[in-house]
Amino acid sequence: MSFSLRQKIFLGYIVMISFTLLVGMYAIFSLKELNAITRTIVLNSIAISDKLTRLNDSILAQDLYEKRSLMLQQQDAENLFWTRSREFRNLLGEISKTEAYVSANIETLISLHEKYNALFTREIQLIKDRRNQEAEEISGHELKAHFNKILLALKDIDLKIKSQQNLHVNQSNSLSERALLIMIVLSATSFVFGLLFATLLTNHLNAAIERLKEATNMIRSGDFDSMPEIKGADELADLAISFREMSSRLKELEVINLDANPLTKLPGNLAIEKELLTRLNETQSFSFCLIDLDNFKAYNDRYSYARGSDLIKWMSEMLTAIKKECGAPDDFLGHIGGDDFVIICSPDRIQKICTRIIEEFDKGIIAHYDPEDAKKGFIISIDRNDKPAMFGIMTVSLAVVNTDRTLVRDPMEISQKVAELKQYAKSFAKSIYIMDRRRIR
Repeated sequence: MSFSLRQKIFLGYIVMISFTLLVGMYAIFSLKELNAITRTIVLNSIAISDKLTRLNDSILAQDLYEKRSLMLQQQDAENLFWTRSREFRNLLGEISKTEAYVSANIETLISLHEKYNALFTREIQLIKDRRNQEAEEISGHELKAHFNKILLALKDIDLKIKSQQNLHVNQSNSLSERALLIMIVLSATSFVFGLLFATLLTNHLNAAIERLKEATNMIRSGDFDSMPEIKGADELADLAISFREMSSRLKELEVINLDANPLTKLPGNLAIEKELLTRLNETQSFSFCLIDLDNFKAYNDRYSYARGSDLIKWMSEMLTAIKKECGAPDDFLGHIGGDDFVIICSPDRIQKICTRIIEEFDKGIIAHYDPEDAKKGFIISIDRNDKPAMFGIMTVSLAVVNTDRTLVRDPMEISQKVAELKQYAKSFAKSIYIMDRRRIR
């Protein structure tokens, strides 16, 4: 599958952006996970540490109030014991909700605490029954033993919570290292791909530019046949095709330019023949008009070649202006050579063009003669027998062949027919155009 240059660049950017987004999304996901772990460590550690401290304070307070109740036998001490007991149970309930992994330790602690409370209740009853000796024995043995077990159970919970915190810290470190490694790999992959893509694209562009520079140098040196090729289906390959088409066109233009008349710059014989062949092959109806100046050789002999050239240039400028005014963009104006010009146009415009040529020529030709010759209406020059003779002011003869009236098959037939018409037109001592053997003024 072939891609254009724009598509290649867009695809490269898409891949690089995808890698960048992937790195960014993974970084955000990793940071979110790390943040959750950090929040768990920080918030839970503070909360659990505080609750464990309060649990220790509560059980120690219970132990204190148990001793006061035994020694002082005060109701306030008993009430404070039970207040601290409820506080202890509430704290255990909060810990069990937030730290499910210590639920077994909590159940054990609850069981120990209930037995501890039961022993205290029994102790209080013995004190009320004035059996102080038995109450002291419960306080010194069973209550003390359960108190110590509760402290050990609290210590086990503390150790387990710290172990869990260490596990979270290790997990956080592992996640950070893994996230860093993956981000480095993705970033490196994106960089390598971007570098590879940039290198390939740059090499492709440089190679294409070098070939196009070579093509430009070839065209500049006049070599239109050795155009380099650029493989692919992108804009550079299209540009190479355009260069080849331009080269072909420049070659045609060079031929036309070499064929063009050096004085008037109008297309010459090769261009005229090509135009005729094109129109004949396309079976177009057209008019072929040959424009010839009468007595031009006598004018050249009388006034010199330089003034004759100026008159031909004036003639070409006049014909160009008339073609632009009365013709169409696809009409053709050529210069066979000397004082012979050609106009090829649509038959519906030829009469208007011929009439304008005669009008403009007869109006402007007199200015090219010296005043005394213009006043006399003739010049003295050398005829074909090298003898002095009188020649009138120049006129213009136009011979027209219409393909919608006369059947023609090739340019040679047109040349023969128009030559016959021109000879007939020159037999009149005035500017005239002849069309298909019929004279039209």
